[in-house]
Amino acid sequence: MADQITSWADLRARAPDILARVNANARLGRAAAVNPLLAIERLDYTIDPEIRPALADQLRLGPGPAGRLADLRREVAGLAGRTVDPDDAEDVGRLLVELGIVAVAPGPVLDTRPPRWHPGGPGPDPLRRLRDQHPVLAPLLDYRWISAARPRFAPVRTFDALLDGERIPPVTAVVARLRRTTPPVAEL
Repeated sequence: MADQITSWADLRARAPDILARVNANARLGRAAAVNPLLAIERLDYTIDPEIRPALADQLRLGPGPAGRLADLRREVAGLAGRTVDPDDAEDVGRLLVELGIVAVAPGPVLDTRPPRWHPGGPGPDPLRRLRDQHPVLAPLLDYRWISAARPRFAPVRTFDALLDGERIPPVTAVVARLRRTTPPVAEL
């Protein structure tokens, strides 16, 4: 049975074992560099789906921005009347149609993909021009800007290509430093 990770504290407690096991396998180490959550799962840990977005944000962005993203997710959900995944272009597109911000039409389709990270900061957001169309757009755009401040984790296909040796980047070991946060991030 897989070992369950249900909080940031669980991950911190298992970090020494995880890092030792990742560094014992060069391919897994390279793959972990592009998506540590998938590497953790390949080590037979199960990450509680309820905390997965918060763990990903914490690992990728640090405690301050991760907390802000959690707050913005809640704000978007409250204004939308439902849970919304701000990182999912299709879900954002459905939301914009549901709220009447964009019409369902056979014409050009609005690009709802989140902005991409670029050296120096996030790239342009295709939704910025809609900012004043509905109150949900302000927290949604803020979320997308903060999230794009650092590169997102690689998708499964890239992770698997590295794990299978199809791609070989110049990574030799994975090192992590987990800091105590105040207040604790146990409220995930």
